[in-house]
Amino acid sequence: MAYQLSFFCRSGEERGDEALDRLLDHLLETGGGLRGEWLGSYEDGVVAFRLGTGDSDGLGAVTDLLTLEVHVGVAEIAESVIAASPDDERGIWGCDLLAIVTLSGDNPDWALVHRIWASVVDLWRAVPWDESSGFEIAASGSTAELTSHQDAARSRRFPNTDAVDQSLARLAPTLSSSR
Repeated sequence: MAYQLSFFCRSGEERGDEALDRLLDHLLETGGGLRGEWLGSYEDGVVAFRLGTGDSDGLGAVTDLLTLEVHVGVAEIAESVIAASPDDERGIWGCDLLAIVTLSGDNPDWALVHRIWASVVDLWRAVPWDESSGFEIAASGSTAELTSHQDAARSRRFPNTDAVDQSLARLAPTLSSSR
């Protein structure tokens, strides 16, 4: 079963391939190397890449590649924006970039998810969202909110939820200061 984490952004980017290049450059500048596979452009403003760090999970197993999609254009992402926030309570209406991270497999690359999250916040003041937690995934790190996210991750049968909680706890101050 796959898990998706979405980031709603105001980027000013006009093309999906340029936005993805900028994001990949930022990831390389702020962290270690990446391995990947270009999946291509699907239509105007939509591009995708499969990425991984090649890191092990501490048990010797190499992490699975994740899929990173970038959708550019207010009209292109309008349906996703309205579905996530029908009343615009988070102020995401008018966002022009949607980055979607899809995790699947037995050993998700949570460290890379953390890097992508930090990068999209840094580059485009991203607002994260997922189907189980909604916008609460970006909460300031209260115990109840982290427990809720851990339970959601467990329900998807992803191992290593402690790493997710640690990543979210480390990222929480960054997210709070970027609001």
